[in-house]
Amino acid sequence: MLKALWEYILRLFGITKTPTTDRQMRDNEVYMASYLDISSINFTAIFASKLTTLAVSESTASISGSNARAEYMNNCLSAVWSKLKRISARFLGTGGCAVVPYVQDGSIYFDIVPQSRVIINNKQGDKILSATILADQIKLNDRSYYRWVDYRIENNTAYITNKVTNETGAPAAIDRWEGIQDMCITGVNRVPFAFFKSPIDNRRGDEYYGVPVTYGCESIIEDIYKCLGQIADEFALKEVKLFADERTFKIDPKTGKRIVPSKLFIAAHGDEKGSMMDIFSPDIRDSSYYNRLNNLFELLEKAVGTSKGILTALESRGATATEIKAGIYDTYAFVADIRKVIEDGIKDYIYACEVLVNCYSLAPQGDYELSFDWSYSLIESSAETWSQLKDAQAIGIKSRAELRQWLNPNETMEQSQKAVDEIRKNEPTLADMLGGDNGAE
Repeated sequence: MLKALWEYILRLFGITKTPTTDRQMRDNEVYMASYLDISSINFTAIFASKLTTLAVSESTASISGSNARAEYMNNCLSAVWSKLKRISARFLGTGGCAVVPYVQDGSIYFDIVPQSRVIINNKQGDKILSATILADQIKLNDRSYYRWVDYRIENNTAYITNKVTNETGAPAAIDRWEGIQDMCITGVNRVPFAFFKSPIDNRRGDEYYGVPVTYGCESIIEDIYKCLGQIADEFALKEVKLFADERTFKIDPKTGKRIVPSKLFIAAHGDEKGSMMDIFSPDIRDSSYYNRLNNLFELLEKAVGTSKGILTALESRGATATEIKAGIYDTYAFVADIRKVIEDGIKDYIYACEVLVNCYSLAPQGDYELSFDWSYSLIESSAETWSQLKDAQAIGIKSRAELRQWLNPNETMEQSQKAVDEIRKNEPTLADMLGGDNGAE
């Protein structure tokens, strides 16, 4: 039904042809449904969550600049960065997702939209020039309502059109979406939203959509499910049982049947000379099954492109940064690819917010600079990093504010600098009192 609705909506926006094929639409729906499946162990979700944690945790991004525009854009950045784990897990688990900012009641908000709800109509290199998005959907009085947004770039002008329909495609009016307006914005060279695409190679000729982190690993995952089922069967079949002569159990006066106290006991007919009770407790072949399972886990890690430590136990190979990096190099390289996707996506999101800020005059003009500070705790210890930062501050290539922000990643650079100045004012060091600086600020 949704596919038929898509075709109708595209025609409603005047789009008669799109490079997005029926197969791509079906595949994107399958990827999304697979990622959302909670009926069994979801290995795609496990890899997406684990890699997201390694890539994003203890990392920060900031916008610096001493003006109102920089402050406003930093608030936009903080809002999307607070949802970065969800965004990263989504594009790794489903192949891609869009982060779509919009203005309502004078403020910028954003929707996280899976690629199954994004139809790319035109693209030039990595820049999307035309796309139609199912930006939001709600259910009211047992009926579904959809907010569709069409983006089109022509001659460096962005045309953004919104439509609201019910599940049949008929126009509808919803109060919560009333404040969202159509726009025509000049000086725009790409659609004003960010599209985060999984770094996994889709092994196809097109580069429009991404694929999940476990793409192509279906047979290995099927073998893992089979092995887990065999382990469960093994434990069930080898469960301890006590075969006791039926004379051991009392007779229920109401039914006249023997009362067996629990499923641990099984009534049996024994001869008078035999034992009144026998124990059934065969050895469980757990080591063989778990060796098989562990081998499958290792194979899945290799197929995805990571080192050990996602599904298997992480092997310790020394304590220096070089030794640690050598032991988990595949995972480290994967994390670097994820961070590159995040950087490109965040830059596109900030660009989109800049377009909206200018269009709605939400903040005065001003220069600012976007920067990322990625954590390297994956390949080195915090003590080693802190020692390097202190050495850098001592020779004047790092400031005290930067060191403080590393210790307090939730602070902006301006907040860290203000705190450092306050500390130096109230608790001056010997170097401060003698006129020294002990490192550039």
